[in-house]
This record gives sequence, structure tokens and C-alpha cells, in this order.
Amino acid sequence: MRLLALLVLAAALTACGFHLRGQGPGGQFPYSTAYVNGSGPVAAQLRQNLQLLGNVTLVSAARSGVAQVDVSNERSERKVGTLNSSGRVSEYRMFYILTYRVISPEGEELAGNSELRLNRDYTYDENNALGNEAQEQMLIRDMQQAAAQQILRRTAALARQAATRTAVTPTPQPGLPDAR
Repeated sequence: MRLLALLVLAAALTACGFHLRGQGPGGQFPYSTAYVNGSGPVAAQLRQNLQLLGNVTLVSAARSGVAQVDVSNERSERKVGTLNSSGRVSEYRMFYILTYRVISPEGEELAGNSELRLNRDYTYDENNALGNEAQEQMLIRDMQQAAAQQILRRTAALARQAATRTAVTPTPQPGLPDAR
């Protein structure tokens, strides 16, 4: 009976169009080959995510006909969020900031020097210094993974926009005035 209920639930979810984030139509990386330039954690996470997709070949050097993602200026910051009644820090806000750009296989710059900013808040316990450090590192890793996923989703969206622009742009006919 439970198996039947699970099958019905799974069928209902797929019938309604439910997909895990990045797994639906247009959610995958739109290019078959890619090069990721950068030495930071988000660039490494992007490489790992692209390898896991299966339909993308990751190349070791930039060349024509290959999509290129450049990740630079990765950094994290911590700022005081709130203070308690004693004037001591009770919350911090962590920021992860990076710059990236995406170039299509045709050489078109889809995203030029785009900045991505993520933030997370966490409660600071002055009596648990090791726990605070571990929580901070966990939040930074989470933001790095989220940044890599956002870059992949934005690249897919930008590629769809570029394809729509080229499909809509009228081609001038010989002997007719240009309508632009």
C-alpha cells in the first residue's frame, strides 16, 4: 500500500511539472563544452558541478567554440549584525562576493564582469568560539555552492535570452530598406 502511495505521489509530482532546481527544462548548462577560469573555491565548485552534469565536457584551456566562465575576486566578509543589551555582538552577517563573466562559444559576452553577492546571518555565542568558527566556515561553503549554482542558472537564462534575440532580429532583404 505504501509503495502504491509513493508511486501515485511521484506520478503526480512529475505530471504537475515539478523538477528539482536546475533539473527542469532549460535548467541545465546550455553548452556542450566549457572552460572555467579561476583558482578560487567557486571556480572549483563550478568545475565539479559541470562534470556532474554528464552532458558537458570540461576542457583544460580556453579556445574558440567553447563556453568560458571566468571567476575572479572571490572574497568573504563578516560584519556585525546585532548587539545584545550589554553591547556585545549577538549576530554576524557573512558576505561572499565574487566577480564573474561568461562568454558563449560564439565569442559573445553574455555576462561581463557581473558581481554576485550572497549573505547569511548567524547567531554568535561568545561562550562557544570553536562552534562559531565551524558555523562560519559552513556558511561560507554554503554560499560558495550557492554562487556556483547561481552562475550556472544565470548562464542558462542568458543563453536563452541571446538565442531569443538572434531569432527575433530581422535579416535585411536585398533591395529593401533596413527597418532598423
